[in-house]
Amino acid sequence: MPPAPRDTAAEPILLAGAWRPAAAIDTYRAIDPATGQPRDALWPTSGWSDVDEALDAATHAADELRRLPSAAIGRFLARYADRLEARGSELVALAHAETGLLVKPRLADHELPRMLDQLRQAALAAAEETWRMATIDTAKNIRAAAFGLGPVVVFPPANFPLAYGAVTGGDFAAAIAGGNPVITKAHAGHPSVSRLAAAEALEALRETGLPPATVQLVHGLAPADGERLVADVRVGGTGFTGSQQAGEKLFAAAATTGRPIWVEMGSINPVVVLPGALAERGEEIAEQLTASVTGSAGQVCIKPSIVFFVDGEAAEGFVGALCRRFAAIGPQVLLGPSGHDRLVAAVGHLHASGARLLVGGAAGEGPCTFLPTLLDVTAAELVANRRSLLVEAFGNVTLLVRCGTLAELERALEPLEGALAACFHAARDGSDDEAARAVVPLLIARAGRVVENRMTTGMSVSPAMQHGGPWPSAAPPFFSAVGMPWSILRFARRICFDGWSQERLPECLRDEPPAGRPWRFIDGEWSRE
Repeated sequence: MPPAPRDTAAEPILLAGAWRPAAAIDTYRAIDPATGQPRDALWPTSGWSDVDEALDAATHAADELRRLPSAAIGRFLARYADRLEARGSELVALAHAETGLLVKPRLADHELPRMLDQLRQAALAAAEETWRMATIDTAKNIRAAAFGLGPVVVFPPANFPLAYGAVTGGDFAAAIAGGNPVITKAHAGHPSVSRLAAAEALEALRETGLPPATVQLVHGLAPADGERLVADVRVGGTGFTGSQQAGEKLFAAAATTGRPIWVEMGSINPVVVLPGALAERGEEIAEQLTASVTGSAGQVCIKPSIVFFVDGEAAEGFVGALCRRFAAIGPQVLLGPSGHDRLVAAVGHLHASGARLLVGGAAGEGPCTFLPTLLDVTAAELVANRRSLLVEAFGNVTLLVRCGTLAELERALEPLEGALAACFHAARDGSDDEAARAVVPLLIARAGRVVENRMTTGMSVSPAMQHGGPWPSAAPPFFSAVGMPWSILRFARRICFDGWSQERLPECLRDEPPAGRPWRFIDGEWSRE
């Protein structure tokens, strides 16, 4: 982001229930991707003194939250969702202005409803408490359940200003539902969205009687202070979504003091199109792949970045259909200058590493635009040059991998690192069944979610959804960023109460059923009684 004059008044930060000026070490302006020009508002990059104050306030808030019934946290999340819904059109307008993402259908029809649904699912999960997975052995009087970690830090990504936003997204909702106060760092690409949402959160806290420091917001941190923050012993845990480079640094910093951290990073999300499927419906799959790669200009963490198929007549028709569709779309607006520059560099790197350019590969006339791009390599080239070719191009770009045989396709999958998602397309007449039996285990070993006969995009927000995967897509790999109530467990720890009297036990572990009637594992059986 371009620096701004230090003597201009910057927007305030939210600390300990009050809006106040930051102890800023720098300032910046967000960029309008449509024009490439800085927007009017000035935002502060906080110094450590702001962070230190936020940590102290969050520590006190965590103590207060532990004494409140879970239903109170549920009421806050539900009221907060209502307040955000009332200002939905403003949130969408700000998100569009700061990211260039389309108002319709992307923001208004998909992301805003998803954001509200996540918050309301979190409210229900917090009040009902099954997420605690209370386990009771009555004969030995040993009982255990999950409880919040304490203050949670949230670093949001650029590409989902609402559904993954600093004060609106799934990490925020899950952390709060687990009874944790949250310190959020607004993303520099959409700070106005976070500012408006935090104001509504503060009002909802006041209305529902939660500690005012349950939600705090800063707008920027020096990288060294971010690493210092996640390692601070006052931090219970961290949620990060973003680049692999930044995620690895925060992950390593948190490890120095054993602080838990959930990171969601790069993912190339492989697609396998089996021969029978190509012959049966190659045009249809080409249409689906085009939509998946170019929707939101490809700036989605589960966008297909690499596609494997066996060469032949049907494959040539498939590639031709893809080229026509990609070429017809024209330049697309990216999230901002930094994302544009990274995509240009990634495509240049792939081309220099031996990938052939089929369509696109160039910036458009706008300052933050790029043409939908297809490249291809052979399976032999990919295996020989895996380190250079297996890289994420975050945007409207995908790499086609031409394989001579199914056996070669299987070998080409082996170098893939962990992914958030993968998919395979098989013929509906059963002709690909044997090939699928060989390919599917390779995908399952490398992805947290495997999709059949659909693309990896279009993820539903469901309790059964898995949005995580083997390193480097995410870590730890068991957990999911999507799907209440299980995503709450990223920000919780299990505590055992051995031999305690009933009156001293947390309510969720007493013999009498808790108010929310959660499912509990009692003497070897799940029960709500």
